[in-house]
Amino acid sequence: MRTNLCSIISDQINEDIKIACKKAKEEGFSYIELHNVFGKSIEECSDIEVEEIKNILDASGLKVSAIASTVFFLAPLYENYKVSLFNDAFHAITGDISTHLEYLKRACKIAKKLDCSIVRVFPFRYPDNEDVVIVGTEKDREEIKKHLIEAGNIAASYDIMIAVENCPYSHCPKGEMTYRMIKEIAHPNVGLLWDPANSYRAERKKVPQEFLSLNLKEEFELLKDNIVHVHLKNYHYDETQTKPFIHKAFLNGDIAFEEMWDGLSKLNCKLSLEPEVSYEETLSSMKDLIKLSQK
Repeated sequence: MRTNLCSIISDQINEDIKIACKKAKEEGFSYIELHNVFGKSIEECSDIEVEEIKNILDASGLKVSAIASTVFFLAPLYENYKVSLFNDAFHAITGDISTHLEYLKRACKIAKKLDCSIVRVFPFRYPDNEDVVIVGTEKDREEIKKHLIEAGNIAASYDIMIAVENCPYSHCPKGEMTYRMIKEIAHPNVGLLWDPANSYRAERKKVPQEFLSLNLKEEFELLKDNIVHVHLKNYHYDETQTKPFIHKAFLNGDIAFEEMWDGLSKLNCKLSLEPEVSYEETLSSMKDLIKLSQK
C-alpha cells in the first residue's frame, strides 16, 4: 500500500485552497501540489500569503509535493516570438527570461518555506507565429538547455530540484524530448516532470520526426530513472471533434494507467492528479488513484 505517493493539484478540487485541502484529506491524500492559489500562480504569492498557505496545510495535515510554477511558460524563447495563454483560467506569469528567472528564485523560496523540494518549470510555450510549424528542433533544444542550466544553478543554491514538464503547448510536448535535454545538460538539480497524457496528446505535426516512434510504455522505460514528479490525467481521442482530445476521468480515457501502475508506483516520487474534468469526475479520479495505490 503506497497511498503516501498520491498527490493532487489543489485547484483541480477547488480554487479555494482551504476547501481543496479539506477535501483532499477526506479522500485519503497526503500531498497536494500548488499552482493556482489566491487567484494567481503560486510563485506570485506574497510572504503573508505563503504563511497563510502554510497554516492551512498544517491544520489539514497535508504536505506539498511540488510547487507548480509557470516559469518559462510564457517567456518567449526568441525575441521575435509572440506567446499567449491557451486558457485564461490557467494563471501564469509573463515577462522575459530574466523576469522568469527572478520568479524562479521566488518559487524556490516558497518551496523551502513549505518544506517542498520540487519546482516545476516549462520548456517554453510554442509561439503564436504562424510561420513556425515544427517546434523542439535541435536549435530550439540547444537554446532551451542554456536556460535550464541557469535555472538549475539557481535551484541548486536553494537545494531544490527543477522538474521540467513535457507540455503539449510547449516546444517539448513529448517526454522523450525533455529527457534528451536533461540527459545532455546532466545537471544534478534538473529532472523530469513526466506527464504521459501530455505525450499522448502532442500535436504530431509540430513534433520532429525523430520523436514520434515511442509509445507511452517505451517512453516510460526510457525516462524512468530521471523522473522526479508525475502528472496524471487522461484523454479520449475523437476525430469527429474540432478539438479531438477530450479530457476524461483518470481511469476512463485511452491511456491504460492500470497497466502502467506497477512501474509508476515504483518511482521514487509523487504521482499528482491534474484531471482537468468536472468536480464529480475529479472526485472519482481521486478515489480511483487511492484504490490503485492500495494494491
